[in-house]
Order: sequence, then structure tokens, then C-alpha cells
Amino acid sequence: MPAKPLTLDEMKRVVERRGGAIPRVPFFWHKFYNGGTVEKYGERLKALNDSIVDDCISLYYKAPGNFQAPEGTPANYVWAIEPDPGDLAARGITNRLVVSSTDLIDDFIAAMPDPSPPAYFAEPQRLVRENPNRYCVGWDFFCLFERSWFLFGMENILCEMSLNPDRMKRLLRAFTDFHKTVMSGYAAAGAHAYFTSDDLGTQKTLMFSRRQFLDLYAPFYEELADHCHRLGMHFWFHCCGAVTDLLDDFVALGFDVVHPIQPLAMDQAAVAKKYGGKLTFLAGLDVQYLLPRGSTAEVAAGTRTLIDNFDTPAGGCILAVSNGVMPETPLENVATWLEAAERYGEQKRRSWTTR
Repeated sequence: MPAKPLTLDEMKRVVERRGGAIPRVPFFWHKFYNGGTVEKYGERLKALNDSIVDDCISLYYKAPGNFQAPEGTPANYVWAIEPDPGDLAARGITNRLVVSSTDLIDDFIAAMPDPSPPAYFAEPQRLVRENPNRYCVGWDFFCLFERSWFLFGMENILCEMSLNPDRMKRLLRAFTDFHKTVMSGYAAAGAHAYFTSDDLGTQKTLMFSRRQFLDLYAPFYEELADHCHRLGMHFWFHCCGAVTDLLDDFVALGFDVVHPIQPLAMDQAAVAKKYGGKLTFLAGLDVQYLLPRGSTAEVAAGTRTLIDNFDTPAGGCILAVSNGVMPETPLENVATWLEAAERYGEQKRRSWTTR
């Protein structure tokens, strides 16, 4: 039988780092699989997943399509303003242009989809209603940078940021307004957190300068976090890569929870020591080397280290994988990670009460 999920109050204590009665280090986004892993392991993986608790309820609103509107929405509930070229799947991910040119930014803004209808949040509302004592997280991935380059292409957006910063800011303004509307929909549905994403780092460094981050993006992130807090929700942020240089800014902007503090790209122990009282971490286990290549003993040891780095008497740690678990990962390693995290997470929380 899975462990009992943490209650709403217990999860809030973890996220807000208020300590007290937290029986176990919680789990969320710990069953994140990529690239055929689910298909490879099938029922064995399903049985493993079913044996491990989820401490948050995931909420998903009805988001716009790229070229095809979701069922039950108007035909114009799409990001595209041009016909589908039909070849995007054959292109590299950074060059799948839903909008063919940044010269069309103002036309794009004028045709932006509207996510405000309450019907788009009917499923989140149902889940919140059916889980009244659980912490509910509203997902809305691809925020400002990612949404921009997913639609206009990576090269085009990086050039736009340098060559046409005012037009770029108009695009970011429009995306910010869009996401604020989504936040409001989740808040009305009863969500306790809003979870979005922008990968801002490579394996070695930032994708663009901190100066550009502060000029182009930071004011909009601050507006998003402020709006989220005014609605009574926590602001969760996924950001892969080497983003240590932005952590002070994340604190100043009001971010509550950050994922994943990517192993190898960042020094998890150093980050936890410096920012443990300022941020809560959706702390990611390494899926690049440890999980696919390590022995079960190494995976168990790495899991304990993850918890030791990030969990504190006040809380501030939620356990996750750093990104999607790939199919080359042995199933026994996945089982070791999940089972060791549950067992040691309980031991760790008990240890704080006996010191």
C-alpha cells in the first residue's frame, strides 16, 4: 500500500518552510518519464508507480493548441496565425516555427487565444472539489522564454532579444497577461499553487546574459509572482540548466518553489546551503548519469544525499527527478530511487524531532 499522502496543511508547511508536523519528505513529479520509458516497462512500471504516493494533485486547464483547437473550444483557440506547414515534426525542436517570423509579433499579439472561459478549468475545479484536504498544483508550462521560442524558433527569439528588445517586450507583455489569466482561472478553481517553466540554462552556463534576463524577463516574472501571491497561491518554477547566477534574482522576484537544481549543471549541496532558508526546492535526482548508469547501491546513496542536502527541520524539500527518466534506465534503479526516497524521507523527518 502507498504511504498516506501529506495533507494540505502539511504540504503548506513544507512549501512555506514552517516546520512542525511533517511526517515525510513529500513527493511530486517523481514519476516523470520520457522517450518510451512507459512503453518499455508497461505494467511493471505502472505497478511500481501505484505503490508510491503522490503528495500533490496535478491540475490541467484546457490550453490552446498550436494549429488545432482542443475539442470543445473555438477554432481560433490556437497559437498559430498561419496555416500549418505540415513538416514541423521533421524539424529540430528549436526550429519548429508555429509562427514563421518575429516580424509577425504584433499580428500574433492581436490574435492571442483567450484562456479565460471558466469551462476551461472545469476539470481542475472537479479535482479540487473531490480532494478537499490535498495540495493542488495548476500546471501551465512554457512561460515567457520557452513559449516565445517554441512558437517563433530559438534562433529568431535570441536575435529578437538583442536586435528588437522593445518588440520582444511587447511579446513578453502579452504572454504575461495570458498567464495571469490562467492563474486567475486556477485560483477560482481552488488551486494552491501555479507551476510554470522556462529553461534558462545550458549544461554549463546561462542561455543568455543575466543583463538581458534582468532587462527583458525579470519585471514580468515579478508581476507573475505578485499576481500569484495576491490570488493566494504559491509560485512554482521549473528551470533546467546552470542557473546558479539567477538564484538571487529568483528570491528577489518572489519565487516560492524551484525545480530541479539540475545535478552536474549546479552544485546542489552549495545551493541548498546558501538558499535553503529563502527558496523551497522541488529537488531533482540526477537522470543523466546516476539513475541510468549507477548501481542500485549508488542510486540509494544518491537518494539519501539528495534528502540530506535539501530537507531541513522547517521543510523546504519536495522530491522529484531532475527531468524525464529515459528508457535506458534500469527499472530496478527507478524502484530503488522511489522506495529509498519514501523510506529515508520518513527517517529524516523523524530525526528532526529527536534532536
